[in-house]
Amino acid sequence: MSRDLAATTLASRLENWGNTSRGTYDPVDAARVTKAWQTLHPRHREMLRMVYLWHACSEVVCRRLRIPRRPAKRFELELAAASLALAQALAGNNQEVGTRGLPPAGEK
Repeated sequence: MSRDLAATTLASRLENWGNTSRGTYDPVDAARVTKAWQTLHPRHREMLRMVYLWHACSEVVCRRLRIPRRPAKRFELELAAASLALAQALAGNNQEVGTRGLPPAGEK
């Protein structure tokens, strides 16, 4: 999985990250996700931890994070916000790794 990160979806990367204690997974990509996850806001970190590492149901997540259970879209919106924050953190990490001392494209 770590060789073609551009073709890998965020959902599959999060599932891989969640499997670190359960069985087969890509340790290199899981480490990248963990590094990006550590930079997130605590609320987003807890949301992603409960959903992907603990496999907690939405009721438990809502109760622990004090997310209103009605309308049900609130949980989905909170999860989408946490996932987007992680995607942005991963994109920032990939740019740092990919540009080590090289000038931006188009410059000499």
